[in-house]
Amino acid sequence: MVLAVALLASCAPDTPTARNAVTATTNPVARPDRSVAPTAPAQLGGSEPGSLLSAERFTTVVPRISETGAQVSRIRYVSTASDGVSRTEVTGTVFVPNGIAPEGGWRVVSYGHGNTGINFDCGPSMYDDLLNQWLPITALLLNGYMVVMSDYEGLGSGGNTIEHPFLDADTLGYNVIDAVRAARHLTPDAGSQWAAFGGSLGGLATWAAHDVEPRYGQGLDLVGAAAWVPVADVSDLPAKAAAGLLTRDQVHLYFLAIMGLKATTAPDLNLDDYMRGSIAANKDLLVLCNGPRVPEAIDVLANADKADLVPASPAAQALMESLLKQRSLDAHTAGAPLLVMYADQDELVDQAWTKRVLSEACASGGSIEWELRIGEGHGTIDASRAFSWIGARFDGQEAVGQCPSV
Repeated sequence: MVLAVALLASCAPDTPTARNAVTATTNPVARPDRSVAPTAPAQLGGSEPGSLLSAERFTTVVPRISETGAQVSRIRYVSTASDGVSRTEVTGTVFVPNGIAPEGGWRVVSYGHGNTGINFDCGPSMYDDLLNQWLPITALLLNGYMVVMSDYEGLGSGGNTIEHPFLDADTLGYNVIDAVRAARHLTPDAGSQWAAFGGSLGGLATWAAHDVEPRYGQGLDLVGAAAWVPVADVSDLPAKAAAGLLTRDQVHLYFLAIMGLKATTAPDLNLDDYMRGSIAANKDLLVLCNGPRVPEAIDVLANADKADLVPASPAAQALMESLLKQRSLDAHTAGAPLLVMYADQDELVDQAWTKRVLSEACASGGSIEWELRIGEGHGTIDASRAFSWIGARFDGQEAVGQCPSV
């Protein structure tokens, strides 16, 4: 049974938390009694990607999830950095449905959450409301899926500095895949079949997981990946900033991209070349994802002058374009079926950007479906089709590719 759900996947709405909003339109389905399904101990330890380092029961999770009867655990697991070699520790959350797993184990969905910020304390697993990610997870649970949600590298780290490689496609893809491996170490009831599923920043993570899976997903069976309004390639942001054409949503996205680069892979970046005025003066405030000063950050963003993000020179613009391009989706491979949904009224991700990446992906082959939603925006897109689409992939139905009609 597929629940009809309208997903609203905003990556950068009016608040710096940039949480996903989701609206459910159905009643919960009946739930079996978990008392007949004992829990086996988790398999902890190891250093390979997906190794489960720790797990603890998450008993204070938002009631809408706990009321489904799901067993919820916070986890820490091993993943891989963007260089494809270095090991990292990533946090996340696993949601095991109520009841007895079907033959072959639970179907696993690795849910890619939207932008929750770039600070060390912006991981959804750190908060009882999962930074407002609970509704799509609830819908997936009620559809009988086991769900795992990665915080992504650097979010939920418990440190005191920015460590998240914001918009780094490969890192996000590795994190999404390794979260599935970690979930399977948590419970033997998890099957090997899985789907990637997410919007906005999570759409990038989902698409990236699809692209790196042929070379990175050994031991798992990816049935499909469904991404909506993905932030797949934002390398045009510096040019839009130079021309004064950034939308209000893109102002915050571009700011976070600059700060994320400075804090991780481009420490020598001169911030004075990219920001000034109220944005530069409040840069520490604008990376917050929670706390009493969030309303102040909202006000700064609402009144920011877009001219404060104009690159200082053509050379500075070219450097930023190159850095952002390096983080974008670029290693397209023909693998499992892929669904991409995007919107013609998106104020965060230009329609042309997504169409360009789709064209590049189609050139690499594979089964790709896409849908342009007319009259919908980044935070108002109806992505409910993604639920039935992944269900069909789990059921073994063949996907209908649309390339080269992009």
